[in-house]
Amino acid sequence: FAYLSRGAYIDTIGEIFHNSTNMELGYCILYYIVNFLHLPAQGVIAAMNLISISCITRFIQRYSPYKSLSLLLFLPLFFQFDMHASRSAVAISISALSITYAYQRKLLKFCFTVFLASLFHQTAWIVLILYFLVNVRIGLFFAIGCILGGMGVIYFIGADWIALKVFELLNLHEFYARFYTYVNSEIYGYPLSLLDPRLWVVIGMFIAAKLCYKKLDKLENLFINCSFVNVMAMILLSEHTFICYRVSAFFNVYSIILIPLILDRFCNKKYYKSMITFRNNRVIAKSIVIVLFTAYAFVYAYAGFIQTGIDYRLFFKTV
Repeated sequence: FAYLSRGAYIDTIGEIFHNSTNMELGYCILYYIVNFLHLPAQGVIAAMNLISISCITRFIQRYSPYKSLSLLLFLPLFFQFDMHASRSAVAISISALSITYAYQRKLLKFCFTVFLASLFHQTAWIVLILYFLVNVRIGLFFAIGCILGGMGVIYFIGADWIALKVFELLNLHEFYARFYTYVNSEIYGYPLSLLDPRLWVVIGMFIAAKLCYKKLDKLENLFINCSFVNVMAMILLSEHTFICYRVSAFFNVYSIILIPLILDRFCNKKYYKSMITFRNNRVIAKSIVIVLFTAYAFVYAYAGFIQTGIDYRLFFKTV
């Protein structure tokens, strides 16, 4: 609800750039347009959702072999960000489109896309890592070593002081202040368990991708590398759940394409010489998907029965 009130007074171009909202420029521009057109305050949230979903739609249309599956996989991100943290949702969705320019080695377009994403959330700058992942081949055993090593660092040493030291050395004072605030917050500062099933689902997805793809093209390799960065981000930032999910989401979004790509390897007969093996693997893969989303549906249905959640309001409702 902070989105509805913080920019309410932005009604001049000057206030877009000089205000006390503590929001990025993209939010301020949208609220100025909402006020200029005399739209309801929820117009700013609707606008951010429109941008986010439009970018995700483009992303899925371009890369997913199973578009309906990708839409289902997008739902957790939709509920977590579009319905609760719209600025992050816009930044994540815009940054997802940057993979095209990273793959095509178009540095200026890549940087411009990340810049547009950062106008809604500065965390989007983390996506710059993507440009350097295109030609990197990460071996499975090396990756497993990194995963275990990262868990060891977090369990025995911790990463907070490392992150704060890096921000200090790079003179990133705003990042330092925000990180320090979240680290010491009772609401947001609690840790993510290294046994959390969500982490192990991501690890399993990465390992499955490495096992399925013996011969990779550059784009497939990039999606798998994004999955590895997602795993490492979740592990190295696991001391604080809020930061972990806020940062890792910028790489987790690529899983809505990677999982259909993995499934396509199982269910596309052009990859098989034996029709029996093809039929068996197709049945197994589709059965896993059915079981997964049946469980998924039950969890959300159950949550809907036992929790009232946030009072979501229609766009035209004024009270």
